[in-house]
Amino acid sequence: MKLPKSIVAAVFAMASASIVNAQTVVHITGSTAFRNATVTGITHILQPGFTYGYSGTSGLTKASQAIFTGTTISNSIPVIIKVSWSGSVNGIQTVSQQLPVSTWLTNTTPQSTGGTQGAPAVYDAPAIPDVAMSDGVQSTTPFPTPALTAQSVGAVTFKWVRNNGSPSTWTNITANLAQNLWLNGSLPLALFTGSVTDHTNFVFAIGRDPDSGTRKTAFAESGVGVFTSVLQYAPTNAAGNIISGSQAGPIVGQKAYPAETINGIFFDVGNGGYASGGDLSAAMQATGSASAIGGYYVTYLGLSDATSAITGGATELAWNGVSYSDTAIQEGKYTFWAYEQLDYRNNYGTVDANGKKVADFLAAQIKSTDAALAGELLSTMNVTRTVEGGLVSNKY
Repeated sequence: MKLPKSIVAAVFAMASASIVNAQTVVHITGSTAFRNATVTGITHILQPGFTYGYSGTSGLTKASQAIFTGTTISNSIPVIIKVSWSGSVNGIQTVSQQLPVSTWLTNTTPQSTGGTQGAPAVYDAPAIPDVAMSDGVQSTTPFPTPALTAQSVGAVTFKWVRNNGSPSTWTNITANLAQNLWLNGSLPLALFTGSVTDHTNFVFAIGRDPDSGTRKTAFAESGVGVFTSVLQYAPTNAAGNIISGSQAGPIVGQKAYPAETINGIFFDVGNGGYASGGDLSAAMQATGSASAIGGYYVTYLGLSDATSAITGGATELAWNGVSYSDTAIQEGKYTFWAYEQLDYRNNYGTVDANGKKVADFLAAQIKSTDAALAGELLSTMNVTRTVEGGLVSNKY
């Protein structure tokens, strides 16, 4: 007997709903500096044929939000993984305090096996994230409790970078200079180059907002202090807008970064900064600062954003006289790095056993392979430290 179309449609809808309901949903937030390694790791724990979509048109590893639908290679768990990158500190706050995030892409977001870009800004109802990726440990954030379960999955590395158009005679930055610069906002270029001809040119501090794990690591490593108030500038274009990924240069002026409230905490004028490494990287690629403001900019960036800035004309600097290299990091000479943590609530396994399994699969995958995209594999590190900015000691 042939069933009416209405009944067939109803049965199909019920079956589809059962499939969706059977899927485990995992929400991941946190570090933008480790975004590349994390989303790549997600693609490696899913069986071939999974689909995904993401916001923007700059590629998956630069997208602010993404969604993956598939089945895990291990244990064959049907899963939807949603990521919304907010910064390390906010990631710790939202997971530990169980605060909802409102920027998760919906299940109906266009997806394909090759990845579909340009996801519309249509979001699910706010949901508490399950996992936070964090540059460094929870205790160095304003949100040390409730304590999360943390797994170190790699060494996330950073670079100091001077902006496009700055002089080739400037090759290095030291802890002493970084402390002096970020506390005061500017210093004579001569302190960096050692040249008397640079007495009247200046270097200006520019950087991330206090939600950033990159900022947290930079200020811990340099001795500025994680919770210290600083003075950072923002380059502006002819329209008076802060130069970023969406606001092009050249630089015609600057201002102290505007006051802002982040994670419920007020930060006064100059103590704020760029919300994303991508926008800061774009600002470091802009030219025109020498004639417009009488100087140049220096900042701190994660590996991927530093690479983009350098490709666009910026230049990396040695740190305390040591140039960035894998060997220098692994052997303890270059110390601008932190342990990347995958954090989740202590009761995650009780709340959702399959969700915890997926998070643990991802942690193992990043640790074994994908951490190299944002720094170093733990297996290659011959040195160790307990906290970002802490003493680096040998493991042998």
